[in-house]
Formats: sequence, C-alpha cells, structure tokens
Amino acid sequence: MKGLLAMTVAVVATAAMSFVGLEGRAHAVSIGQLEFTSGAVNWTGEHGRTLDRLFGRDGVIKMGSFQSMTEIVDPITKQCTTYSLFTSGMTGAPAPSATINGSSLSVDLSSLFFGWSRGSEVRAWNIGGLAQGLFNPETSEFSLSWNHLFERGAFKGEHGWSHKGGDDRNATFFLQGKAVGLTPAPIPVPAAFLLFASGAMGVGGLAWKKRRELTA
Repeated sequence: MKGLLAMTVAVVATAAMSFVGLEGRAHAVSIGQLEFTSGAVNWTGEHGRTLDRLFGRDGVIKMGSFQSMTEIVDPITKQCTTYSLFTSGMTGAPAPSATINGSSLSVDLSSLFFGWSRGSEVRAWNIGGLAQGLFNPETSEFSLSWNHLFERGAFKGEHGWSHKGGDDRNATFFLQGKAVGLTPAPIPVPAAFLLFASGAMGVGGLAWKKRRELTA
C-alpha cells in the first residue's frame, strides 16, 4: 500500500509540476496597434520622396483590421493629387498582425499600400512585407524594417514609378515607435491533460482513504 501511495503521490506531483510549467508557457502577447513616430524609405523611385515624407509622419497601424487612405497617416496633397498609406485585402493579404518573442517583434504588413487619388481616379501599389525588428518589453518601444521587391515594369508610365538612372526595384522601409494595447492572451490547456490530472488526483485520494481504513 505504501508503494501504491508513493507512486500516486509521484504521479500527482509530476502532473502538478507539468501544469505549472504549462501555465508558465501558456501565455502570448497580443498587440492592439503600432504607433510610429518616425520612419524612412530607402528607395529612389518616382515617388520615393513622397513615401519618405509619409513614413516620417506620426501614424498608427492597427492590428487585425484594414485602414482607409486617411487612417494611418495624414495624407500629403500636391496640387490636385493626394498621396496616402492604407491597408487592404485587395491582393488576398491578411490584415496586419504581430508576434512578440522576447525582445523580437515580427509584423505581417503584406497588406500595406501606397496610393494617390485625383478626383475619381485612384492608383495604388503594394509596399508591404514581413517586417522584423526589436521590441523593448519595459517601454513597449519597437523598431522595424522590411524589404519590398517591386515587379519589373509595374511602375512605368506617366504616373507610375520608374527608377531614375537605373533599374533598382528593391526598397527598404523603416518604422519606429511604441506598441499599444498589449494584453496577455492565455492559451487553453488541452482537455486531455486536465482529464489526466484530475484522474491522477482521484487515484491519490482513493489510496489515502484505503490507508486510513487499514490503520483505523
């Protein structure tokens, strides 16, 4: 009986330790939005300067939803043309999402676009990608960068993008700011584990009861 009790106690202790271990790991962090206060674009295309100015403005990129042409940053208007940033699923890309792993931050910005509008005419180009960078858990500050390869010939034309003096289609984007709306997101513990733990504790209780009856 003592052997059975010892084995049961060991099983229950192991289950408890496993549960504590799972509980410690079963948390992720979700981000509500990225508030950027500075940014830059390393590209010398037709609208390179305008893009750089847009990224240099204060802005907000929301996670889990798309934003219109006026919601990320204040647009820039030149004469009759308005330039802006927006997110859209028009190419099948998902809404922005972020993953934090310690001091590393990964953000899916594949749905990010640059566009201009003139009256009823609208043009848009995808500038997004998978951004990687650093995250400070104490201050929630972040820095991100990603590369985007433009399709050959996609920006040529009267109002398109064409590299002056070369054929460089690679652009690099940078953002810095603060992550807002950080909330722990508990990951449910598997039901099979809970069933095992409760069963193990039941066996332990039964063994303790039997021992009380024998020693009474």
